[in-house]
Amino acid sequence: MDIVLIKTFLNVLASESFVGAADRMFVTQSAISVRIQKLEETLGQRLFERSKSGVALTPDGAKFEPYARSSLQLWDEALYQISLRDGIDGSLSLACEDTLWPELCSRWLGELSESLPTTAFNFQIGTPQSMSNMLLRGVLDIAVMYNPEIRQGFRVEHIMDDRLILVSSEDGRGDVLSDDYVYTNWGPEFAMAHSRWFPEAKPPQLMMQVGASVAKFLMEHKKSTFLPYRMADDYVARGQLHVVKDSPSFPITAYAVWTEKARAELREEALSKLRHSAKNAPWIEIEH
Repeated sequence: MDIVLIKTFLNVLASESFVGAADRMFVTQSAISVRIQKLEETLGQRLFERSKSGVALTPDGAKFEPYARSSLQLWDEALYQISLRDGIDGSLSLACEDTLWPELCSRWLGELSESLPTTAFNFQIGTPQSMSNMLLRGVLDIAVMYNPEIRQGFRVEHIMDDRLILVSSEDGRGDVLSDDYVYTNWGPEFAMAHSRWFPEAKPPQLMMQVGASVAKFLMEHKKSTFLPYRMADDYVARGQLHVVKDSPSFPITAYAVWTEKARAELREEALSKLRHSAKNAPWIEIEH
């Protein structure tokens, strides 16, 4: 499959128009049309419905989309592997949720790069869904996340415990029933505990799933939400966020998820360093 055709398909999808894809890829609109036509002929199916307002995926186009993304990821991984400098004799592709980066995974990567000096590391931040999909497609070796999907071929290990605490940008405010409360999605277990603890709470105006950047949003817009303790403690220590007194806290657990694709000795060393980093991750008590 021509990788240029794959990239063209994904750019048309992202921009929802041939004109937008042409701007993204610095070619003419007619070149985009020719490429999509060639891809459709190769597959024997129409991928887009054209209209004056733009384009939309056909049912066959929707089926093709995940395979297109997987093909592009595998291509990028291949380019990465063959471009490694001399002296590198192995590689690992790692990822974590952004909320787990500063307190855990940055330490993990630092220790691991020292432990395996001839190994190349491709590290990225992702959502649980995107990381699970990359693990399935074989383009990711180990992921660290709060709410892993249990799929065939996945190995899952408990790594670190945390808890979700209610914090507010303004001291003395932040009740779940107030207008300034933001519901942040921390997974199904949190959702069930939240509904049991606050049965009278109605759906709030704002519901978010944005990871570490939610703290900045709280401070800028005078809001409150539940955040992982290890993420909130620095903001609380600086007086930028405040723990809402007499509010409940809910457990949340970080897990390592991996498949057997990577070389066993590299994978085991990576997991060993992750366990060590989790064991020594800082935990500074704050008043609750």
